[in-house]
Amino acid sequence: MLETTPISIIRKLNYLVNVVVILFFSFIISSTTTKIFDGFLAREFLERVQYLPIIPQNIAVLAMVYMLALGASNVLKSYLLKKKFFGVKLLLLVDFWLCFMIVYYMNFSYRGIFLLLMMNIITYAKEPHARVWMLIFALISFILLDYDIWSNRLSMLSLTEYVDYNSEEVKIFMLVGKNLLTSINEIGFIGFLYLLLQNKINENAAISSLNTKLRETASELKMANMQLEDFAQTMEENAKMKERNRLAREIHDILGHSLTSITTGLEACVSIIGFEPEVAQKQLGKILDLSRKGLDDVRRSVRELKVDTISKYELIPAVTDMVNDINECTPVKIDMEISGVILKLKEDEEQTVYRIIQESITNAIRHGKASHIDLHIDFYQHIVNVMVTDNGKGSVNVEEGFGLTHIRERIAMLNGTMEYETNPGEGFTIYVGIPIRWGSAYD
Repeated sequence: MLETTPISIIRKLNYLVNVVVILFFSFIISSTTTKIFDGFLAREFLERVQYLPIIPQNIAVLAMVYMLALGASNVLKSYLLKKKFFGVKLLLLVDFWLCFMIVYYMNFSYRGIFLLLMMNIITYAKEPHARVWMLIFALISFILLDYDIWSNRLSMLSLTEYVDYNSEEVKIFMLVGKNLLTSINEIGFIGFLYLLLQNKINENAAISSLNTKLRETASELKMANMQLEDFAQTMEENAKMKERNRLAREIHDILGHSLTSITTGLEACVSIIGFEPEVAQKQLGKILDLSRKGLDDVRRSVRELKVDTISKYELIPAVTDMVNDINECTPVKIDMEISGVILKLKEDEEQTVYRIIQESITNAIRHGKASHIDLHIDFYQHIVNVMVTDNGKGSVNVEEGFGLTHIRERIAMLNGTMEYETNPGEGFTIYVGIPIRWGSAYD
């Protein structure tokens, strides 16, 4: 059992009380013996007692030696217990022998040292069975090691016989001191047991409180687990919905852009096929290539659920390829300008910028009926800015359809910004700024 502070203090004080008791009893024997020697009263004293006394110096010296050895044993047991070394049980057996010797040299007139031994057993014996048997043996020793039981067999004087040889005043002093010290030792033992019992009660209360908290925590965890299951189901449904929306956006971007370019190119072919058939035929070949590329893009997006063109190239080459296709296949002309140090973008950033440019050009051709588009891509510090301006018909009130809405959603995912301005007959301009997480320059 590990020591707690109040119990440890009482046990140490009890050890000091026992030291004082041994010294006081030794003082009674020594002072009485000195009085007899100084008064040449040895014959009278020996006639009054039944047995020859032990040499008083031996009583005091040997009893204190054993008492100090008991204190050293306590210090060593505390050290071994903290270091979790073996040997504590052996030292407790040594304590039994030391206590027997102290009682013997006190002429079996003091047994309170076994109360201290019981404290040590309770404090240091870790194994329950060993602790119980040691306590039983210590209690039996406390009961049986009495002067009245052993005096006839061991032929020794009692402390009372030394006390009785003194005057009444001295006798009262000695008896009061003896009873007071013995009572203090017993009260200390009772206090030790009380604190020990109180600690057990507190431990049981703490364990009960902990069990209650564990039950409450288990209930909360069960509730949290149910909520997590509901949340997981909701997240799964949201993920499915998000993936459907993403697929819809991808198909819209690819088909919308490809079909717009094809439609515009075919309209141009229809207008010139009557008087420039060779030019129209050449234009139709380019439109056919564009339609095949769009079909391949749709197939890849459906198969992989990801964008295709940008997965094959980096951002700028992919945008350049798209602009060249439109310039070659349609009467719409696009001027592209790139400024700043071109930075590396993460895949989702490249996808977003590419789709924004693609959707903006598609809207300019389809809804704005533009014939000329200016595309400006600017890399500034850790931001990529995109501006798309057309010379289309413009608008008074812009109602955000699927295209602009999904552009705004893409930008919001990357904490970007989007603005646009338009007036009737003055075309349409869209401004987009997207922060770049990576942002290192190409080698």
